[in-house]
Parts: sequence; C-alpha cells; structure tokens
Amino acid sequence: MRKGFVIGLLVALATGCSLRSHDAPTEDLDKAGAPFFQRLNAAEYGTIYKDTAKKFKENKTKETIIESLKELTAKGRLVDFKRGRMTFEGEGKNQIASPVFYVIFEQTRGELTLDFVDESGEWKLIGFAFKQHA
Repeated sequence: MRKGFVIGLLVALATGCSLRSHDAPTEDLDKAGAPFFQRLNAAEYGTIYKDTAKKFKENKTKETIIESLKELTAKGRLVDFKRGRMTFEGEGKNQIASPVFYVIFEQTRGELTLDFVDESGEWKLIGFAFKQHA
C-alpha cells in the first residue's frame, strides 16, 4: 500500500510539473550568447537569423538583420567576449533580458548588447546593438 502511495504521488507531481509553463532559466542566457558569437565569427548569418525570435523576424526583414550582422563582422574577427552586466525589462513572457558583453574585434572594441526573449522556454535573440569604445 505504501508503494502505491509513493507511485501515485510521483505521478501527481510529474503531471503537475508538465502542466506548469516552462520558463527559460536566466542562467541559460550565457549559453544563448555563446553560439551567437561562434556563428558571427563563422559568418553564419542565415543560421543566426533562423534562430532569432519570431517577434524579431516580424519587426525586421531578413536582409536588415543580416546586413546589421555584416556590419559587426566588418570590424574584423571577434577576438574575445566577456559578459558584464545584465538588465531585465518587462515581466513574464514579455520579459526581455539584455546581457551586455565586452567585446574585442580585430579593429575595435566596445559593448555588444544582445536582447533575448523567452520563447517556449528557450532564450531567443530579439535584437542587438553595438556601442564602440573610443
């Protein structure tokens, strides 16, 4: 009888967990940034575009996004990146996480902000901006 109770409890817990929405963990933001940088260095603009958030694709054309990525790589190869600060805007599914990476390209350095939104439990790129340091 005790064994049946434990099994029933485990089934109830598993069912409850599966009904709960799966939010993207904030610790996965660094994991979301790394492939972006690898693909940027490999000039895999189409792959970066393919993995962006639906909202990003609705607001910007593929050509616009790819042109912006090419502008980044025109600064030379990305030599190093390190996450600095991170900000959050909004709440729930509309929350945007914005890690700021200190980046060094062959020809310049600065801050690259990657904006991510939680899309079905996974952080998806919804925007980016580069601020060059003098």
